[in-house]
Amino acid sequence: MTIETMSAPDARPALERAGPLAVVVFTLSLFSSAFLLFWIEPLFARLLLPHLGGSQGVWATCLVFFQASLLIGYGYAHLLARALSPRNQVLAQFVVLAVGALFLPITLSANWNPQADSPVLPLLGILVASLGWPFCALSANAPLLQNWFARSGHARASNPYFLYAASNAGSLAALLAYPFLIEPNITLGGQSQVWAYLYFALIGAVVCAGLFAARGREAVAVEHAAASSWRARLTWLAYAALPSSLLLGVTGYVTTDVASFPLLWIAPLALYLLTFVLTFAAHPPLPHRLVLRALPGAILLAAAGFWLGPLSIWAAVGAHFLAFFLIAMACHGEMARLRPQADRLTEFYFWMSLGGVVGGALTALVSPLVFKEIIEYPLALGLVCLLLPLRSPRDSALLVLAIAIPLIEPLAPFSFTLSIGLSLWIVAMLLFAAVAKRDIMIAAACVLVASLVAHTFYIRAGDVVWRGRSFYGAYTVTENKTAKYRVMFHGTTLHGVERIGVKPEALTYYSPKGPLGDVMRAVGPRAENIGAIGLGVGSEACFARPDQSWTFYEIDPLVGKLAAQSGLFHTLTSCAPQAKLVYGDGRLNLAHSGQKLDILILDAFSSDAIPIHLMTREAFATYLRALKPHGVIMAHITNRYFNLAPIIARIAPEDGLVAYERNFHPPAGTDMALVSLSRWVVLARDPADLGAIAHDPNWTRLRAQPRTKLWTDDFADVLSALE
Repeated sequence: MTIETMSAPDARPALERAGPLAVVVFTLSLFSSAFLLFWIEPLFARLLLPHLGGSQGVWATCLVFFQASLLIGYGYAHLLARALSPRNQVLAQFVVLAVGALFLPITLSANWNPQADSPVLPLLGILVASLGWPFCALSANAPLLQNWFARSGHARASNPYFLYAASNAGSLAALLAYPFLIEPNITLGGQSQVWAYLYFALIGAVVCAGLFAARGREAVAVEHAAASSWRARLTWLAYAALPSSLLLGVTGYVTTDVASFPLLWIAPLALYLLTFVLTFAAHPPLPHRLVLRALPGAILLAAAGFWLGPLSIWAAVGAHFLAFFLIAMACHGEMARLRPQADRLTEFYFWMSLGGVVGGALTALVSPLVFKEIIEYPLALGLVCLLLPLRSPRDSALLVLAIAIPLIEPLAPFSFTLSIGLSLWIVAMLLFAAVAKRDIMIAAACVLVASLVAHTFYIRAGDVVWRGRSFYGAYTVTENKTAKYRVMFHGTTLHGVERIGVKPEALTYYSPKGPLGDVMRAVGPRAENIGAIGLGVGSEACFARPDQSWTFYEIDPLVGKLAAQSGLFHTLTSCAPQAKLVYGDGRLNLAHSGQKLDILILDAFSSDAIPIHLMTREAFATYLRALKPHGVIMAHITNRYFNLAPIIARIAPEDGLVAYERNFHPPAGTDMALVSLSRWVVLARDPADLGAIAHDPNWTRLRAQPRTKLWTDDFADVLSALE
C-alpha cells in the first residue's frame, strides 16, 4: 500500500476542533437521506395502488427497482470518488441532487393504466420516469458521505463504517413511522410536499458535510489499500445476495402460505435493516462468533417452521422470521468482518449493492417465470449451505442438489417419487457422515433439507390438484374427494368452491341463503345489466338469467383462465356463458366502460391486502356514474382482520347514498366450505330502490360515525380499519 501526504498544516486542527459537530452533521445527513429513501418507497406504492392493486408482485418489482437504483447510486459514488477531488465531488453531488429536485413533488398521473398480463415493464418504466433520478441521487449519499468522512482527518476517520449503521437506522425509522405515524396523519399530497421540503433541506446538510470533509482533506495522509481481488468482490456479492433473496422469499412464503395478515411484510424488512445496524455498529452488541454458533439452530428453526403452521400460525411465522434474522446477521456480519480499508469503501458498497440486486431480481423477477410454486424461499435456504462454514464444499453441493431435485421435478424427466427418494438418500448419507464426524453444522443442514423435501412431498401428495402463480399472486386448487368439491385459494384466502359432478350453484359467501341471495331476490328481477369487480370462480354468475348482461372485472388474467378455461371449474361457463371478462383494474375499466348497471358487486376485499383505491369517496363516485338512477351497489366485506363497514358508512352520505349491512351466520352443522359466514353492505340512492331489504330485520341501517375518517384517494388510514 502507498501513503499520499498533503500539505496545508492549518486545516487539520480546525477540523479537530469541529470534530463533534462534524460527526453530528455526517450522522444526521446519512440518517435523513436513508429516512427519505424509505419514506418515498411506501408513498409511491400508495400512488400506484389505484392502478395495480397491492399484490406481492407489485411490492417485489418495486423492491427490485429500488435495489437497482441503489446500485446505480453506489456505482456513481464509486466513480466520483475515484475520478474527482473531494471539493469537486461535493460540487458534483450538489448538482446531481439539485437536478433531482426538478422531479419534485413526486406524483403519478391518474390516467396511467397498464394493460398487461404481467405489467412489470410498465411498472418499471413509471418508476424510472418518476423516481429514478432523485432516488439514485439520494442513494449515492451513503457511500459518498462515508468516503468524505474517511478523508476528513477526523479521529474516527479510519473506520467510517459506523455511519452505515446510522444510515440503516434511518431506513428502519422510516419503515416503522410510515404506517403508524405518517400515513394516518398526512395526505398523499401533503406527504409529497413535506418530502420535497426535506429533500431541499438535505441538500444543504450534504453540502455542509462535504465542506467539513474538504477542510480537512489537505492535511490528511490517505492510506491506499491494495486493489480488491475478484474473490473478495464475489464474496461480498454472495453475502449480500443471499439475505436479499431470503428477504423476498420469506415474505412471499409467509404472507402467501402461512398467515395472510396486514402489514406482515414490515417485520422481515425491519429485521433485515436491523441486521445492518447491529453488524456495522462501532461496537456490535451481538458478537459475530456467537451468531455463527447459532446458525445450526437457525437452520433447524427454518425446518420446523414448515411444519408448525397447522399447530400454530404465529409459531411458524416466528420460526421463519427468527431463522431469517440469524442467517442475515451471519451474512452481514461476514461482510462487516471482510470490509476493506476506508480507501476502498465505495467499491465495497457497490458490490454489496450489486449482490442485493442479484438476489432480489432472481427472487422477484426470474422465479415467477420459472417456478409455478413459491419455492425460491426453500431454495435460498438450501443455498445457505454454500456460504456457511461447512467442512466440505462437496457436502454443500450435495445438500443443494438434494433440495433442488424435488423442487425442479416438474422440469425433469423423472418421476416425483423417484426424485424424493433420491433426495432423501443423499441426505441420509450426509447425515450419517455428519454424525460420525460430530459435525453439527452439516447435521442441522441435513435436517433442514430432509424437512423441506418431506414437506414438498406432503403438499403434492395431498389434496392439491393444481398450483400456479402470476404477477398478482400464487393460487392453489385443492380437491376434497370425500365431500366432492374443489376449492380455489389465493394464498390462504378462499376464492371459490365448486361441487364436482353436479350442476354448479352459488356457494360459500354467495349462497342464496345469504345477503347476496337477499339482494338478488329483491332487486334482481328488474336488473338487466350486472357488473362485478372480482371474479374468483364466478359464483355470482349462478344468479344470472339468460336475458341479463353480466360483466366481470378481474385484475389477474390467470384467475380468468382458471375460472373459464382450465377445466377445473365450470360455474362461470355453465351459469353465464354470455358473461364478459374484462382484465385490468376494475375501477379504471369501469370508469371508461360507459356501462349503466342495475347492480354492481364489489368483491375484492376478502384478502389482507385491501385495495384501498376501491374503498374511497372518489371510487364510489365512479361507481355511481356507472349505475342507472335506481341501481344498487353490493360490497362484500367479509374479512378476517378489517372492519370496512364504518368506512362505507362514512362515504355513503357524502355521495347521497343509504347503506344497509347484514352479517350472515349459517345454521349450525353447515359445511362452511359450501355455505360460509359472510358480511355484505348494500347501497342505493333511495331506500325504495332496495325493495324488501330496507324493511328486512336481518339488515341494519348503517350510520356514519363522526370519529371515522373519510377515505379518499389522497388519504386512507388503514390501521383504523383493523379489528
